[in-house]
Amino acid sequence: MENIFFPKVLFSYLTKIYLKDILLILLIFLFLILLIDFIEIYRRASEKINFNNNNDDKFISILLYLSFLKSPNTMKNILPISILISTIITFIKWRQNNYFVIVRTIGISLKKTIFPPCVIVLILGSLSLIFLHPLANYGNSKYKSLEKKYFGHKIEESISLSKNAIWIRKKIENGFIIIKAQNISKNKNVLNNVEIFRFDINNNFINKIIANTASLAEDMLILQKGKDFRPKIATEPFNSFSIKLSNKFNTFNLSSEKAENMNLVDLYNYILLMKKLGVNYSNHLTQLLKDLLQPLLIISMILICAPLILKNNERKFPLTMMCLTILIGFTIYFLVDFMYVLGSTEKLNPFIAGIGPTGICFFIGCYLVSAFDEIKK
Repeated sequence: MENIFFPKVLFSYLTKIYLKDILLILLIFLFLILLIDFIEIYRRASEKINFNNNNDDKFISILLYLSFLKSPNTMKNILPISILISTIITFIKWRQNNYFVIVRTIGISLKKTIFPPCVIVLILGSLSLIFLHPLANYGNSKYKSLEKKYFGHKIEESISLSKNAIWIRKKIENGFIIIKAQNISKNKNVLNNVEIFRFDINNNFINKIIANTASLAEDMLILQKGKDFRPKIATEPFNSFSIKLSNKFNTFNLSSEKAENMNLVDLYNYILLMKKLGVNYSNHLTQLLKDLLQPLLIISMILICAPLILKNNERKFPLTMMCLTILIGFTIYFLVDFMYVLGSTEKLNPFIAGIGPTGICFFIGCYLVSAFDEIKK
């Protein structure tokens, strides 16, 4: 006999409705965004000389392929909003079709009623972290390489981190330099134990410079206590040496890899590497915490949405309540992104920025659900 306090048949039916709504909303958003991406890529390709001189089939297939490479990252970004909107729509259906009234009549609390949707969201969020994030990272990397091939532009500056060094490529007046540094100071404007490789505009090697430190002073790179190695010329030691850069810089911006484009394992290892080299990792740590807690944040929004939608007794479509709930959901996401920016810029502790909004929303959701059940008793 089926447990009256947990009717599996009814909950299974309600769960199917919820999953269908999530899939429908997700596909609608994904199709619209893919269409917009395709139009934008087509516009860029049309402006590129000789890009579409090949046959039209090949031209269109390349653009479609580029659009689909962005789809995993698009899906990753729209999944929370899709779940939020589908949750609101599902709860409205439950109320209009009296499903929630039936559940309450047999004595089941709101906490038990929304338990299946919360489990579904937790599973979807976990699958997103395990599979969708790495797939999005691969798609982004492939897209960037093809974007560089078809819409390539000159590299002004690039940065990479290895186990034992920081590598920086900077443009100078008559070419570019590649800087290898052991670590960086806390104020991000002094590199320690540097090696500089200098090239002209034709990529020809000019000289190698070794120095104890390298610091920035507007558009000058100031080297202290080192040696200048030139082919077929005797080594020249120096106390101070300057190299004119193409632009003015106050600090070395060492965010070589965007945190949002990395999967969790790579992001965690990258944070450890940044910490070892003395590079600021607040942005990456905040992003890691934000990604890990995203399923819990979506569950928190379900806890907040459920009392607001299900307590409405109107049989007609509650447009006002739906708009209010969506507004609350977007406000929460704005709060999360705002805290993320504060954490990334070191204006707020990254742990507070990453954990705080989710923790606050979760406790608010739990309170609303508990208060709803107490009122109905």
